[in-house]
Amino acid sequence: MKLAFFSPLPPQRSGISDYSEDLLPFLAQGAMLELFTDEGVSPTNSKIVDNFPVYPYTQFGRRHQAAPYDLCLYQMGNNPKYHHYMDALIQTYPGIVTLHDYALQHLYIFLCTKQKRFDEYQEMMETYYGPEGRVIANNFRKGILHDYVFYQYPLFQRVVVPSRGTIVHSQYVKQKILRYDASLHVEMIPMGIMPPDLSQYDVNTLRKQYQIPYDRFVVGAYGYIQPGKRIPELLRSFAELVKETPEALCLLVGHLASPQEVSNFDIRKLIRDLGIEKHVLITGFTPYNQFLDYLALSDVCVNLRHPTVRATSANILKIMAFGKPAIISDLGENLDFPSTVCIKIPLNDTEEEKIFQAIVALSRDPEQRQTMGAQARKFIIEQHSIQQAADKYLAFCQKILNR
Repeated sequence: MKLAFFSPLPPQRSGISDYSEDLLPFLAQGAMLELFTDEGVSPTNSKIVDNFPVYPYTQFGRRHQAAPYDLCLYQMGNNPKYHHYMDALIQTYPGIVTLHDYALQHLYIFLCTKQKRFDEYQEMMETYYGPEGRVIANNFRKGILHDYVFYQYPLFQRVVVPSRGTIVHSQYVKQKILRYDASLHVEMIPMGIMPPDLSQYDVNTLRKQYQIPYDRFVVGAYGYIQPGKRIPELLRSFAELVKETPEALCLLVGHLASPQEVSNFDIRKLIRDLGIEKHVLITGFTPYNQFLDYLALSDVCVNLRHPTVRATSANILKIMAFGKPAIISDLGENLDFPSTVCIKIPLNDTEEEKIFQAIVALSRDPEQRQTMGAQARKFIIEQHSIQQAADKYLAFCQKILNR
């Protein structure tokens, strides 16, 4: 089986890039792969460079004509920086799409604006959403675009409908697609990750290395620090925790969106207003190995999200794989996580109260933290094995080829 694999690749800063980097060696056990990515990208990982031919996507048509591929695999997300070229290829060379983000409206708004594809955008919106879609597209031409459009009109159909098959990472997203069209070929494959060797992460050593006293109760949040991660809600809840647990420390690990990047989002001011400057550490962007170190030295990890593009969070899986208790949002895409491995926070007016209750309960009960963390790691090893994911990928590819 000869596969063309389209994806962002390291050093591109993308969760999908990291995902593909981990998955590719396991897929290669059962298929011959050639990789296609954006122009000007030179992969830095020797495991990719030494084992796979890598080409710019612009060479695909010529190579396919000279020596046809059995199937194209597209790793599709909504970030135009990394996926701007995939739409045209999917329409011309349908294959299997891994839909990392259910909501693709961000991508198509960008393509429409950047490439002046207003007529095509209007046709898409009207095809999939009828008169409502036509009104939204007409308003967009006039410069009117409301935030709800990005999430209530996801435009996943644009890549799923023409494809020969679709892979998703949650039952929730699978059911949403099948409710649109039950005849589509959709396979749910749990996102595979490689659990870390915990013997390589000694908490005492890491706390000393990063100058964090061992007796501090550390609550961590990871990734791009922006409003959708519910950081203001977390910090207000954390400020209440500090009143009874003065040794508490909140780690914000990742690039912090500035007020210039995101209007009305000034986390440093909020921290000052809450009076918790000595209790919050903002690391900024960190190399991946440091990112994992900070995760390993935390007591509790928080990964909240709203609004959401219905993506399965790789960070949640990493948190659980490290054996850490996770506090996550009660979202459809998180339904596959049982209550024994995480605490789910409702998205209503009790959100901050529930966050506070969760971190207080975990701060008071080390045994609960250990038990939940151990169950979470076991769940990841059993349900999210990268080998199992690759095997299911290959089986689905063969199933599609046999149709």
